[in-house]
Amino acid sequence: MYLLCKLLYVTVFALLSAAPPYLPLFYHDALGFSSNQIGLVLAIAPFIQSAACPFWTWLVDRKPRWHGLTMTGTSLAGGVAIMGIMMMGRIVASPAYQIDITTLVLLTSMFALTFAFFTLPNISLVDSAVMKILGPNKILYGQQRLWGSVSCGLTILVVGQLISMTGDLDMLFYVFGGSTLLFAFFALFVRVDASEPTLSAKEQAALMTSVADTPFYQSTAMGGGEKLDEEAALMDVPLFKAATVHSFRDEVTDALDNIGHNMDLGLTISKISTVDQSMAHILDGDSEPMNLSILLSVRVLTFLTSTLMLGIALSMIVNFLFLFQGTDLKIPASWIGWNGPTGGITELLAFCFAKQLTEKYGVTKLIIFAHVATAIRCIGYTLLTPASLTTNILALVLQTLHGVGFGLFWATAVSEIDSFFPPAQRSMAQGILGGLHAGLGTGLGALIGGFLYDAYGATGLFNSGAFLCVVSIIIFSIGRLPKYAA
Repeated sequence: MYLLCKLLYVTVFALLSAAPPYLPLFYHDALGFSSNQIGLVLAIAPFIQSAACPFWTWLVDRKPRWHGLTMTGTSLAGGVAIMGIMMMGRIVASPAYQIDITTLVLLTSMFALTFAFFTLPNISLVDSAVMKILGPNKILYGQQRLWGSVSCGLTILVVGQLISMTGDLDMLFYVFGGSTLLFAFFALFVRVDASEPTLSAKEQAALMTSVADTPFYQSTAMGGGEKLDEEAALMDVPLFKAATVHSFRDEVTDALDNIGHNMDLGLTISKISTVDQSMAHILDGDSEPMNLSILLSVRVLTFLTSTLMLGIALSMIVNFLFLFQGTDLKIPASWIGWNGPTGGITELLAFCFAKQLTEKYGVTKLIIFAHVATAIRCIGYTLLTPASLTTNILALVLQTLHGVGFGLFWATAVSEIDSFFPPAQRSMAQGILGGLHAGLGTGLGALIGGFLYDAYGATGLFNSGAFLCVVSIIIFSIGRLPKYAA
């Protein structure tokens, strides 16, 4: 059911996972960029995306009939830009052309900017389209988006295997191009009206049955009567109240509470706003002006500062991870590709159990633990030796800490930022959170990481990431002192 929604997520995550993770390798091996130049090009995307997400979301919200066509047009425009980067590689490799490095960096940066403005916001556009297609059944959102997470991990794995088998980095562009064409095609079938569709009682009953029967509905050993009681409890939850992220998450929380101790991965994903959703709603017109007295309080400021610093540290890892593994550790692309499913699975597990862990250990311990896991990951990379099977395995083991470092932190931070502000201001608060972590944090992380990698090597890069985590823990802990409690 809702096949189009699933296909949109599969293809949009495929195109966004085929090229970006491997581009640093391409910049280094095919274009001959230094780490500093790579960091400069990579920093463009998060800054542009921070502005592009709310712009395109605002546009399709006001012109709903253009939604599908907008996704098709933007994906194709960004796709042409990425293929332009591939052509830069062909030009560099050809003896018939001579191009200086400054011009090459400038042209590549222009292509990266175009891709960031047109294609990167498409996850936000798909989120928006799917929520409108689901109409009164928005509670099924997580089941649709789960397919995107699966697609992301598998695409990174497939691209790595293809590069390893052929020895050709252009494989990343071929997979990207095919995924882009498929996404653009499926987007043409999106039909969104200003008014939301309603379903008959029979259709809604069928949908709610699918929630209980889906293979992602994980229940412990229990009798059939208990399962029927939980289905009934879930059906009693109002499915939709208002078109805001906050009210939707409130309803998902109610649904999770009603099904008790059993896990539902789809509902869990629905509850946690993605980074793209957060940035897209920073300009939400329905939000009240931000309460500056809350925003400037020590508890909130230290929390947001910690969010930014961890965002920088994670960006330093993620943006240069494949380059580090491929060039410094001599890990084959076939092994590098396994970072996708390894990190994806642990991230989903972190999302899934974040609520239970928060209830047991509290927000403060979980966020500190996420920082510690990231610091251990950074230090661990510095201890690996090149060209070793043991290193290949340990690199994947360290990748599992991504789920703790990012997954657990983000799942906890999304709920924590809500607790600081009244309901009418939470949409903008989520926007600030996403903008700091994935916008400013990711951009600065790429710039700083490129400089550190170029000047001090991988050891300097990862040691600096660990140091940032330690400083962030100290700042965060200061804000959690009882005297700064609300």
